[in-house]
Amino acid sequence: MNRWSLISLIIFCAAGVACYVDDYVVKPPDCWTPEEGMAPCYRDAGSDASDAGGEAQPDGGEEEEASADDAGPSCDGDCVPLRPTDHPFTDPHHVWFGPADNPAACPSGLLPQFVRYAGLVVPDLACPECTCGASTGTCAPPSTFVAQAAVCDLASGSVETPFAPPDAWDGACTAENAVPADLDCGGVPCVQSLTIGPVQKLAESCAPTLPSTSPLPATPWEEVAVACEGLTGTAWAGCEMEEMCVPKAAPGFRYCVVVEGDVVCPTTGYSERHLFYRDKVDTRACAACSCGPVEGSACTATATVFKDDACSSFLLGTSVSSEEGACVDMSPKGQALASKRVADLTYHAGACAPSGGGPEGTAAPTGPVTFCCAP
Repeated sequence: MNRWSLISLIIFCAAGVACYVDDYVVKPPDCWTPEEGMAPCYRDAGSDASDAGGEAQPDGGEEEEASADDAGPSCDGDCVPLRPTDHPFTDPHHVWFGPADNPAACPSGLLPQFVRYAGLVVPDLACPECTCGASTGTCAPPSTFVAQAAVCDLASGSVETPFAPPDAWDGACTAENAVPADLDCGGVPCVQSLTIGPVQKLAESCAPTLPSTSPLPATPWEEVAVACEGLTGTAWAGCEMEEMCVPKAAPGFRYCVVVEGDVVCPTTGYSERHLFYRDKVDTRACAACSCGPVEGSACTATATVFKDDACSSFLLGTSVSSEEGACVDMSPKGQALASKRVADLTYHAGACAPSGGGPEGTAAPTGPVTFCCAP
């Protein structure tokens, strides 16, 4: 007995009319009392039919008429299982699975509900090669001028007399810390040679040659799930207790229930599982380019020492660089070191090794959605 037979039975019996169902008859008041509930009575061709207000019909005529009345509305679509209750599944949808570049449209009479995606294609990210330009930097004059009480070859361990330039010196003529003539260091002239320190290299670096940027390659989906929904005139008509009536599925469409997240489908009913996604996130990029330490650069200059404090009476001159200073023997020994100057400071560019620039980040699907479909 389906639900429509049961509902019809209750209505007719409540009205005081004998009700026939299959090979049974239910008639008031004998078959429906508050104490006994609704009790079946075997049909007979005599009193039962008379009590029902009609004559017995040959060949079961009343039975056929009663059965036709009890049938109720029929399902004009398909009866499908109700949604599972172990997760917050939707009611059954009509779902089409297929290629993303040619999705199906919802059949006539059904409303589009949503589209979900699967098979994210992530192409390799081609990043241009990083390069570094020539180094840049500045040069500063030597910070040390020292007189020794011995010639250059024997200067190690000898008495030293500073002839230091001022702080933050730019190489211009200066008489600061002058050493007088005939200065004695333990019975020998204090000024027998002069050591000048190396030129200083400052603020060196290489700038990366930034590669031209180009748009990220697209990350298309391979598949889509198109979900449509619609109901027949009566969602419960003509179906069993654990079923509902839905429009017949068009070719290529499946009956599926849907739930947010990555879940396990039931083992019966809607047991075929398809995992799709709402969206995707793309964090791919080419890493920033950078440059390593400067190699092969140099600073050069010319250092000059004078007998007078105005840098006009020449005493000695030598070339110095950032790689090494210079030591100059004095002739004659014991002369005054009155002033000094450094000129022709020149920076010679070097190179830097490039790094970075490779691909980083990823593209991945987000928002999983599980479709559980009837096989």
